Amino acid sequence: MKLIIAESVYKNTIFKFFTKFGGDIDKQFILNFGLDNRSNDITYEQAYKYLIEWRGIEESKNLANTILLQNPHHIDDFGGYDFFFEVTDIKKWGVDDDEPFVTVKVKVDDLAGNVSLMNGDYKTLEDALSNEDYGWEVEDEVNWGINDYFKEVVTSKTGIKVIFYRPEYTSKQ
Repeated sequence: MKLIIAESVYKNTIFKFFTKFGGDIDKQFILNFGLDNRSNDITYEQAYKYLIEWRGIEESKNLANTILLQNPHHIDDFGGYDFFFEVTDIKKWGVDDDEPFVTVKVKVDDLAGNVSLMNGDYKTLEDALSNEDYGWEVEDEVNWGINDYFKEVVTSKTGIKVIFYRPEYTSKQ
Protein backbone atom coordinates (compact mmCIF):
# COMPACT_ATOMS: atom_id res chain seq x y z
CA MET A 1 0.00 0.00 0.00
CA LYS A 2 1.34 3.39 -0.97
CA LEU A 3 0.55 6.29 1.31
CA ILE A 4 -0.19 9.56 -0.47
CA ILE A 5 0.84 12.71 1.38
CA ALA A 6 -0.09 16.24 0.35
CA GLU A 7 2.88 18.22 -0.94
CA SER A 8 2.49 20.90 1.74
CA VAL A 9 2.70 18.27 4.51
CA TYR A 10 5.69 16.63 2.84
CA LYS A 11 7.43 19.99 2.37
CA ASN A 12 6.76 20.87 6.01
CA THR A 13 8.33 17.57 7.07
CA ILE A 14 11.42 18.30 4.99
CA PHE A 15 11.68 21.84 6.39
CA LYS A 16 11.50 20.42 9.94
CA PHE A 17 14.27 17.98 9.03
CA PHE A 18 16.45 20.81 7.69
CA THR A 19 15.79 22.88 10.81
CA LYS A 20 16.69 20.00 13.13
CA PHE A 21 19.67 18.51 11.26
CA GLY A 22 20.89 21.42 9.12
CA GLY A 23 20.23 22.27 5.51
CA ASP A 24 22.13 19.56 3.71
CA ILE A 25 21.12 16.89 1.22
CA ASP A 26 23.50 14.40 2.84
CA LYS A 27 23.45 10.62 3.32
CA GLN A 28 21.03 10.88 6.23
CA PHE A 29 18.59 12.98 4.19
CA ILE A 30 18.91 10.69 1.15
CA LEU A 31 18.24 7.63 3.32
CA ASN A 32 15.33 9.16 5.26
CA PHE A 33 13.56 10.51 2.19
CA GLY A 34 14.46 7.64 -0.16
CA LEU A 35 16.11 9.70 -2.90
CA ASP A 36 17.95 6.68 -4.27
CA ASN A 37 15.00 4.29 -4.07
CA ARG A 38 13.06 3.31 -7.16
CA SER A 39 9.80 4.23 -5.47
CA ASN A 40 11.03 7.55 -4.15
CA ASP A 41 8.48 10.24 -3.40
CA ILE A 42 10.93 13.05 -4.05
CA THR A 43 13.65 13.64 -6.63
CA TYR A 44 17.00 15.30 -6.10
CA GLU A 45 15.77 18.33 -8.06
CA GLN A 46 12.74 18.67 -5.78
CA ALA A 47 14.94 18.29 -2.71
CA TYR A 48 17.26 21.04 -4.00
CA LYS A 49 14.27 23.33 -4.61
CA TYR A 50 13.00 22.70 -1.08
CA LEU A 51 16.47 23.42 0.30
CA ILE A 52 16.62 26.74 -1.56
CA GLU A 53 13.11 27.63 -0.40
CA TRP A 54 13.98 26.73 3.21
CA ARG A 55 17.32 28.56 3.19
CA GLY A 56 16.21 31.47 0.96
CA ILE A 57 17.68 32.26 -2.44
CA GLU A 58 20.04 35.00 -1.24
CA GLU A 59 21.44 32.91 1.61
CA SER A 60 21.83 29.93 -0.77
CA LYS A 61 23.65 32.13 -3.28
CA ASN A 62 25.89 33.67 -0.60
CA LEU A 63 26.77 30.25 0.81
CA ALA A 64 27.55 28.86 -2.67
CA ASN A 65 29.71 31.90 -3.41
CA THR A 66 31.61 31.48 -0.13
CA ILE A 67 32.23 27.77 -0.70
CA LEU A 68 33.30 28.29 -4.33
CA LEU A 69 35.83 30.96 -3.40
CA GLN A 70 37.46 28.89 -0.63
CA ASN A 71 40.40 28.00 -2.87
CA PRO A 72 42.06 25.64 -3.31
CA HIS A 73 39.63 22.72 -3.47
CA HIS A 74 41.05 19.24 -2.99
CA ILE A 75 39.96 15.99 -4.61
CA ASP A 76 41.53 12.92 -3.05
CA ASP A 77 38.71 10.40 -2.90
CA PHE A 78 37.69 10.04 -6.54
CA GLY A 79 39.15 6.85 -7.94
CA GLY A 80 42.91 7.05 -7.86
CA TYR A 81 43.02 10.83 -8.26
CA ASP A 82 44.60 13.34 -5.92
CA PHE A 83 44.72 16.96 -7.07
CA PHE A 84 43.84 20.54 -6.21
CA PHE A 85 41.83 22.97 -8.28
CA GLU A 86 40.71 26.56 -7.94
CA VAL A 87 37.59 28.39 -8.99
CA THR A 88 39.11 31.25 -10.98
CA ASP A 89 35.94 33.05 -12.01
CA ILE A 90 32.24 33.03 -11.25
CA LYS A 91 30.63 33.80 -14.59
CA LYS A 92 26.85 33.74 -14.24
CA TRP A 93 24.17 33.12 -11.65
CA GLY A 94 20.88 31.65 -12.83
CA VAL A 95 19.01 31.67 -9.55
CA ASP A 96 15.64 32.56 -11.03
CA ASP A 97 15.56 29.48 -13.27
CA ASP A 98 13.66 26.26 -12.61
CA GLU A 99 16.98 24.68 -11.78
CA PRO A 100 19.15 27.36 -10.13
CA PHE A 101 22.77 27.27 -11.25
CA VAL A 102 26.06 29.10 -11.30
CA THR A 103 28.71 28.82 -14.02
CA VAL A 104 32.36 28.96 -13.03
CA LYS A 105 35.83 28.61 -14.49
CA VAL A 106 38.28 26.25 -12.83
CA LYS A 107 42.02 25.67 -12.99
CA VAL A 108 43.46 22.26 -12.11
CA ASP A 109 46.95 22.00 -10.64
CA ASP A 110 48.10 19.10 -12.80
CA LEU A 111 51.75 19.69 -11.91
CA ALA A 112 51.24 18.74 -8.26
CA GLY A 113 48.33 16.34 -8.87
CA ASN A 114 48.68 12.64 -9.43
CA VAL A 115 46.75 9.56 -10.40
CA SER A 116 47.11 5.87 -9.69
CA LEU A 117 46.29 4.06 -12.92
CA MET A 118 44.42 0.75 -13.24
CA ASN A 119 47.66 -1.03 -14.25
CA GLY A 120 49.28 0.04 -10.97
CA ASP A 121 51.36 2.87 -12.43
CA TYR A 122 51.50 6.12 -10.49
CA LYS A 123 51.73 9.24 -12.68
CA THR A 124 51.63 12.97 -12.26
CA LEU A 125 48.38 14.32 -13.55
CA GLU A 126 50.30 16.29 -16.16
CA ASP A 127 51.94 13.13 -17.56
CA ALA A 128 48.69 11.17 -17.51
CA LEU A 129 46.78 13.95 -19.30
CA SER A 130 49.41 14.21 -22.03
CA ASN A 131 49.48 10.45 -22.71
CA GLU A 132 48.14 9.87 -26.22
CA ASP A 133 46.67 6.45 -25.35
CA TYR A 134 44.58 7.35 -22.29
CA GLY A 135 44.95 11.10 -21.70
CA TRP A 136 41.41 11.74 -22.98
CA GLU A 137 40.05 9.29 -20.39
CA VAL A 138 42.00 10.95 -17.57
CA GLU A 139 40.63 14.33 -18.67
CA ASP A 140 37.06 12.97 -18.61
CA GLU A 141 37.60 11.51 -15.14
CA VAL A 142 39.07 14.77 -13.83
CA ASN A 143 35.89 16.50 -15.08
CA TRP A 144 33.69 13.87 -13.42
CA GLY A 145 35.62 14.25 -10.17
CA ILE A 146 35.16 18.02 -10.18
CA ASN A 147 31.47 17.62 -11.02
CA ASP A 148 30.95 15.14 -8.17
CA TYR A 149 32.86 17.44 -5.82
CA PHE A 150 30.64 20.40 -6.69
CA LYS A 151 27.51 18.28 -6.24
CA GLU A 152 28.63 17.04 -2.83
CA VAL A 153 30.18 20.25 -1.50
CA VAL A 154 28.07 23.02 -3.06
CA THR A 155 24.78 21.73 -4.48
CA SER A 156 23.96 19.48 -1.52
CA LYS A 157 24.30 22.46 0.85
CA THR A 158 22.76 25.21 -1.29
CA GLY A 159 20.53 23.58 -3.91
CA ILE A 160 22.43 25.50 -6.60
CA LYS A 161 24.02 23.43 -9.35
CA VAL A 162 27.54 24.30 -10.42
CA ILE A 163 28.35 24.21 -14.12
CA PHE A 164 31.97 24.60 -15.09
CA TYR A 165 33.75 25.19 -18.33
CA ARG A 166 36.45 22.82 -19.50
CA PRO A 167 39.20 23.23 -16.87
CA GLU A 168 42.42 25.05 -17.51
CA TYR A 169 45.60 23.31 -16.39
CA THR A 170 48.56 24.97 -14.70
CA SER A 171 51.01 23.19 -17.03
CA LYS A 172 49.43 24.76 -20.10
CA GLN A 173 49.99 28.39 -19.22
